[in-house]
Amino acid sequence: MNPPPASHAATAAPPALRRRLLRTGVLVVGGSVAASVFFAHTSFTLFGQVQYSHTMVFATLIPLVVASLAYRWIAVLTLELEASRRGLERLALEDSLTRLANRRAAMAQLAAWSAAAGSAPICLAIADIDHFKRVNDRLGHDGGDASLVHFAAMLRRIVPEGWLIARIGGEEFLIAAPTPDFATFAARIEALRVTIADTPLITPSGPWSLTASFGLAEQGPAETPDRLITRADRALYAAKQAGRNRSERAA
Repeated sequence: MNPPPASHAATAAPPALRRRLLRTGVLVVGGSVAASVFFAHTSFTLFGQVQYSHTMVFATLIPLVVASLAYRWIAVLTLELEASRRGLERLALEDSLTRLANRRAAMAQLAAWSAAAGSAPICLAIADIDHFKRVNDRLGHDGGDASLVHFAAMLRRIVPEGWLIARIGGEEFLIAAPTPDFATFAARIEALRVTIADTPLITPSGPWSLTASFGLAEQGPAETPDRLITRADRALYAAKQAGRNRSERAA
């Protein structure tokens, strides 16, 4: 991955890092100039330079230019390194195809919600695209990827802001929110299921109908995210067994 241009890196850098670099730059350049002027003045005092004013001007300008250029180079490298680090961190938490959160990021968010004092219980849904192997067989792997991107775009468009959306493996997605209103959560998931079924994927060979099955679960007292996901997975399996393109709630 190529590092971003210096201007982009500077824009993306955290404010604390930019302030630290600015302070360092002032110290480096100012210290260089002060040291050069001090030694030039000492040299004049000890050895009697004829052109004292010229000597002092050059003693100021030379380190000012050299130190400024050297510091700029160091600052650019630092900003590019920070931008690369942030990019790698983002990639570690993001699904590369759909740009949704990946399983690792999803589990971290669920854990944070569970650990927050006084937080609402987590309502969670596991979605699985129906007959995904058939999509790959008929449309090829490129078509399969396109269907995943299409599905992810639908989730982004319909799921309320602040909810967690993640691709957790293959054609399986996770949707979650900390809310005590499980009935409203379930109603939104059902509306999502209907919208997905009514919005075909446009392919070179024509529209392709996609449907998905959903398993829903509400977090119980002291229930871990892993256990909550397991119950939602069981509800998803029940939805598949009952004919697909439907939502089932965990017991």
